Amino acid sequence: MRHIFFLAAPLVLAKCSAATSSATPPNIMLVVADDLGFNDVDFQEPSHSVVKTPVLKKLATSGIRLQNHHVQPFCSPTRATLMTGRFVLRYGLQNTVIWPQDAWALPLNETFLSRNLQDAGYYTAFFGKWHLGLYKKEYLPLQRGYDEQYGYYLGGEDYWTHMRNGALDWHSNDTLTINQNGSYSADLIGDVASDFIVRRAGKGPWFMYLPWQSVHSPLEAPDEYLNMYPDLTGSVKTRAAMVTAMDSNMGRVVDALNRTGQLENLVLVFTADNGAPYGDAFSAGDDPAMIEALAFSNNKTRPPGGMHGGGGGSNYPYSGWKHWVFEGGVRSAAFVYSSLLPKSIRGTVHHGLFHSVDWLPTLTGLAGASTTKNLPLDGVDIWPALLQGGTTSPRTEIPVDIAACGTKDQSIVDGPQAAMIVGDMKVIVQCWWRDSKDPSTAQLYNITADAAELHDLSAEEPALLKSVLARLDYWEGQSVDPYPKDQDNCGEGAGQGPSPFSGGLKFWDSWC
Repeated sequence: MRHIFFLAAPLVLAKCSAATSSATPPNIMLVVADDLGFNDVDFQEPSHSVVKTPVLKKLATSGIRLQNHHVQPFCSPTRATLMTGRFVLRYGLQNTVIWPQDAWALPLNETFLSRNLQDAGYYTAFFGKWHLGLYKKEYLPLQRGYDEQYGYYLGGEDYWTHMRNGALDWHSNDTLTINQNGSYSADLIGDVASDFIVRRAGKGPWFMYLPWQSVHSPLEAPDEYLNMYPDLTGSVKTRAAMVTAMDSNMGRVVDALNRTGQLENLVLVFTADNGAPYGDAFSAGDDPAMIEALAFSNNKTRPPGGMHGGGGGSNYPYSGWKHWVFEGGVRSAAFVYSSLLPKSIRGTVHHGLFHSVDWLPTLTGLAGASTTKNLPLDGVDIWPALLQGGTTSPRTEIPVDIAACGTKDQSIVDGPQAAMIVGDMKVIVQCWWRDSKDPSTAQLYNITADAAELHDLSAEEPALLKSVLARLDYWEGQSVDPYPKDQDNCGEGAGQGPSPFSGGLKFWDSWC
């Protein structure tokens, strides 16, 4: 049985006061938790969590906790923003995720963060969940700037068998791996990440993208973690155990950094990809009737309430869940840990407005990497704002999401289909797309004074509402149509095989 790891060794912070004081480029780790609620960790201030995350708490409280960090309302889009530094409306990923059967992937003219860093001399690795398209080989990790890959291409796999829709999805260096059945995914990813850190010690700068499977459905956890929560029941208990399993494996990663002296020149960014779901998210498979069966309630104006959703997660104190444009769906649990941060700001909470698109220009700036190959970035370098603390941010607005509603393109955004943040103000509207714009449905909130979005100001502040809608209208004009589901006439994907090299199992791989 694997031992639970709780970071017995202390974090050792170097004496550097700024990124520029480092003689060599920093190692960079970008960590993403899947479907993790804002209140599913115990490092928030104040904390209302029932979950034990001692490793993440130690990192977060030794760094800067980000109280106003935003992402997209579901999986693939947030991952795309992290890799491209560009809003999803630029490439048509505003309505949905990239489904296993879709013959589409993030376009090749989008330069990934991994490519920027690789070109700057970084050795790059991706361990975990891809979810950015697989239908052709050129869209897989090793072709998009990664030197190493381990994990899976889709989303929602079984944690033990690594099967999705009856087919195996577990790969190493973009080659099917068949000998991991029965091993829990957080343990496997913790193994390879820790091994990578040891192997790369003293060999030049590296970048690790570490998107855990945890804690997306299906809800599955090893007994040793379930036993840590005797007072919890049902999905809340299982989900808490899953989060702690991820945290424990993060402890193994941090231990490897400590043992090899690599905490002293590290920038670690942690974020969730979206808020916790109200239900069990996508554990139903991908048959054609699935979206209808899940009964997305696009006509509702507000999300359901409650401390915990049916999937066991919590976004308290915010309203909304995964798939919703309310803050509970798009304000993520996030922090930055680095010895490059001045001691005076370690352990602080930053309230500046940030978005996941901001990490590409921020991390490339720290690495001295060029972004001249990239299409025009929407992200901004937030490192100076982090060093200044408080509410400082170069970011003034976020087009949270603008789904192509009122069209043939199915949206999995739940409830209102568009939202826009400008400064403290946020507008939420049922639909704002092409000829389907109805300002009469608009809700207006001050998300600084009213973070739970309970007091609609639309009737009280008509001029302010008009100005925020004008910015929403601008960004709608920048939006391309949702991506085509069969871009190259490749047909729908499905599990391939079985074949001798797959151990007699069907498997997921490129098909076009």
